[in-house]
Amino acid sequence: MAKITVKNQQGADTGEIELRPEVFEAHRHAVLVREVYNAHMANQRQGTHATKSRGQVRGGGRKPWKQKGTGRARAGTIRSPLWRGGAVVFGPQPRDYREKVNRNKRRGAFRALLSSKLDAGEIHILDSLDLSGSPKTREAVALLERLGIKGKKTLFVTKDKDEPLIRATRNLAGSSEAPARVEVVGAISIFDLLTCEALVLTREAAEALQERLKP
Repeated sequence: MAKITVKNQQGADTGEIELRPEVFEAHRHAVLVREVYNAHMANQRQGTHATKSRGQVRGGGRKPWKQKGTGRARAGTIRSPLWRGGAVVFGPQPRDYREKVNRNKRRGAFRALLSSKLDAGEIHILDSLDLSGSPKTREAVALLERLGIKGKKTLFVTKDKDEPLIRATRNLAGSSEAPARVEVVGAISIFDLLTCEALVLTREAAEALQERLKP
């Protein structure tokens, strides 16, 4: 069974926690991760793109000039796809891009990513996380520095919504110096795990995540 060191907010070791091997020592299934990622990105698309066909473009009801005798090419409507301001041939129409991925596949992809991150040393467990006394950006930056992950794209994961932590990291989402954001266990996506370089979980969040992802 895998073990990982637990730290406090000051960056000091406070003990160890055992991680379930079925979650953090799973098979690194790259194809499965790719499949779930592609489905996730497709599901973000609104699919509201649209172009107008000849029947939808306004105007063009009259033949622009007679068929013969003008020396110009034959034309039946000024809304032809060949004309500026005309219709679009085979253009995109509203559609649903959603792809269904069953729960077992999605959980398997999560387990594969978490196992890879544990091997790479990108997972950090905190005994507790409380910024309610001073929920300021500088406190969040100081926490990242104490954990040795300042400058890495960091994802904080908590069991429940943590308003002080959200307030402290709100200005760091687009930061280049100390990028960080917060999610709850039930809201993290495959995209979140793939794009973060450091995953910081509270002990409660780690236990909830393991319970959620167990086979």
